[in-house]
Amino acid sequence: SGIMDVQAHLYSRDIHSVGEATALFGEDKGLLVCRPGRYTRPWFSVPDGCYALVTRFGKDIDYEDGNPVWPAGFYTGMPWYKVQNIVTKQSVVFNMPVKGCKTQDNVTVQINLSIVFRIMGDARKGEDPTLVKKFVYHVTARGLEQQLVDACEEATRSVARSLQHQEVYGLRTDKSGKTTKVLKGADDVPDADLEGDADLRAPKGPGDADAAASAMSKGRDVADDMRRTLNDQFRPQGVEITDVIITDVKLPDQIVAQMAEKTAVISQNAMQRMTQEFEMLTLKQNEEVETLKQKKKEEREKEKQAGDMQVNEVQVQLDKMKAETKVMLNQIKQDSRVRVQNINANGELEATKLKQEKDALITKLHSEAVASADQLKAEAQKYDVSTSSGADLQATRNRAAAKEVLAKAEGVSAPYVEARKQYETRMKQIQVWKKLSENKDLVVSGETNEELNTLLLCDAIMDGATSGHETKSQVLSEMLIMQRGSKVMLNLGGKPMGD
Repeated sequence: SGIMDVQAHLYSRDIHSVGEATALFGEDKGLLVCRPGRYTRPWFSVPDGCYALVTRFGKDIDYEDGNPVWPAGFYTGMPWYKVQNIVTKQSVVFNMPVKGCKTQDNVTVQINLSIVFRIMGDARKGEDPTLVKKFVYHVTARGLEQQLVDACEEATRSVARSLQHQEVYGLRTDKSGKTTKVLKGADDVPDADLEGDADLRAPKGPGDADAAASAMSKGRDVADDMRRTLNDQFRPQGVEITDVIITDVKLPDQIVAQMAEKTAVISQNAMQRMTQEFEMLTLKQNEEVETLKQKKKEEREKEKQAGDMQVNEVQVQLDKMKAETKVMLNQIKQDSRVRVQNINANGELEATKLKQEKDALITKLHSEAVASADQLKAEAQKYDVSTSSGADLQATRNRAAAKEVLAKAEGVSAPYVEARKQYETRMKQIQVWKKLSENKDLVVSGETNEELNTLLLCDAIMDGATSGHETKSQVLSEMLIMQRGSKVMLNLGGKPMGD
């Protein structure tokens, strides 16, 4: 309450760097605008949770067209780019006492207010970012404080003047913004045995609870009306009033003492009546409890006796059923043993018969199988011998016929085979002559004259000679031709020619 009596102040200040802004906004609720310094670095930053206005050579520059607010982040820029102003985005609580308020019955009271507001300009909420610039350069923190004080004092005094001093307490709301509840005690009803006229003792006008409820209703309406009125005034300037809380109402000490004394008397009377009622209720309750205990005890005894009788009857029936069941069980056991013995004897007899039949059948089948096997073996041997003899005879006949056919075939094909062999020999000779004709280094002659053949050979050797590059073979061939040339006679066109 002592803190609320001192008015808060709204202001702006210079700081060393951008990094201090967030901590200062959290520590000092009255700080709205910070003006940070600038280091000579080629970069600057904007903290989160704040509006930032950036200047170049002292002139504001927009982050984008029509938006002067720079979002949080890291930016590169020369030293003449500077974060000039940082404005808080958080909600601010502005506490202010309004003293000397006169009520309708001329009682001076003090009303403490808490105004919750925030700076508008968040584009994500659909607000105009230019409102931040308008607040910094036109409204200012001190100007906002003075406007809030003036507007709130005027509205508060007007409200106090419309209420009695008994009703003014109903304006209070708690710090969370919720209205307080009216706590009702027992009504101060006069005793019925008092002498005099009862109408004269009856309270006139509305009761204290009704008056308090009416005052609280007025308080809620006053807070809402004040918030709407302030928003109409401050929204165009970039400030939104989110809540108006009347935290306390102070009356003069003499009035407070009178109201407390009256409340104490009413409370004492109510306590006496409530104590008497409690004692009567306690006595009545104790009597009812004892009566109920006795009644329940009697009912429990009756139920116990009835239960014992039922238990005895059930026990007799149970013993009878146990005896009958035991007899039946012995009879069933005896019958079961007899049946088991009969079944075992019949089973052994049947097994013996089946075993004997099985042995006889096995012996019979074995004898028949041995006889059948011997017969099949003899027949197989007979068939094998007969089939082998016929096969050998047919094979001998087939070999004789094959030799006869082969001899006839050789006699018929002998001339043809001889002609084929001669053809193959001729073909091989032709291939040999073809290969000899393809050999350029070979000289073929159809003459038997030795001198002519020698002349042809030398001529072939000299055909490959070139001027100035004669080989030894070419020289020898030329000398041989000169030596024997006079002896060679050529017959060309039927005329002998000599060289």
